[in-house]
Amino acid sequence: MRFAGQAKMGYYPTPGQVIPLIASYLKRECEGLIRVLDPCAGTGVAVKKIGDALQAETCGIEIDQERGDFAKGVLDRCLVTDYQNTRISHGSFSLLWLNPPYDWAARDNDIEKSERYERTFLRDCVTYLCPRGILVYLIPQGRLDGRIAGMLSYRFEQIDVYRFPEDAYKAYRQLVVMGVLKNMPDKDDAMAEYLKNCGSFKVTVPYLPENPPHVYEVPLTPARTDFVFRARDIDPQELAEEIQCYGLFDQVRDMTTPLRMTEKIRPIMPLRHGHLAQILACGLMNGIVWDRKKKKPLLIKGITKKEVEHTFESAGNYEKHIETDRIKITINAFNRRGDMFTIQ
Repeated sequence: MRFAGQAKMGYYPTPGQVIPLIASYLKRECEGLIRVLDPCAGTGVAVKKIGDALQAETCGIEIDQERGDFAKGVLDRCLVTDYQNTRISHGSFSLLWLNPPYDWAARDNDIEKSERYERTFLRDCVTYLCPRGILVYLIPQGRLDGRIAGMLSYRFEQIDVYRFPEDAYKAYRQLVVMGVLKNMPDKDDAMAEYLKNCGSFKVTVPYLPENPPHVYEVPLTPARTDFVFRARDIDPQELAEEIQCYGLFDQVRDMTTPLRMTEKIRPIMPLRHGHLAQILACGLMNGIVWDRKKKKPLLIKGITKKEVEHTFESAGNYEKHIETDRIKITINAFNRRGDMFTIQ
């Protein structure tokens, strides 16, 4: 990729005049929720226009902070992160608008082969489409290779391929591929061969007609209460907004406020005699302690004191001096008659 393209992270927005033309190829199936996704949303303008045409909820993902912040103000939902760093419910979108970066994915190690983003985005994002969902896939014509052709023909049917209108096509030689997600994936060797030939310029791909010969009906998004659309990392700004909206003071106060002496402490496991002695000695239970029948109170005062025990070991001409620190616990208790008991 050229330096200019690297600076833009492979981002080449869809030409403005092409978006409404593609939108004319789409219509909603019936009234209800339609949710559309753009996993490389840029500023969100393209998927926003598609969403407006379908009266749909728009969701986007954008890795660039500046473009992502702009898209947040345009779309209903937008995550500013890498699309691979997200948690998104599968089968929860009616339409996938896919205009991936025109670049090579970075390798995790020297053994793996690098892969084009046009291929990885298609492979990873198809799972977000609901049954019979619509794919709108924008790709440079020369990048439509045999593997992408196989993926498209295996997962989609009713596939149409067009070149961008002539003026827009001259810039990057882009194609728009539209199709319907199959109920069950199945090989279609004839379509795979046709798509491969489109990418290798062996067939003449028609320009996108202004009058659609085929309009795709966008299905309703399946209703689900457990829909998830969020980044794996916690965004500090989103966290601040959540706290501002729902509050967090009560929880923080409960976790940081020391217990009052009158409050009961319920340990996870039963305490041993040594534990009880340390609790008494450190002052946590200073004051009045009752027996089980609440009839015989004792006034308790605990004291801890460190004592050093000296020992010697002889080995031939050498003598080893050992100092061992020991914590001595003393508990003084007074009953009603003023008698004092000392426990050590």
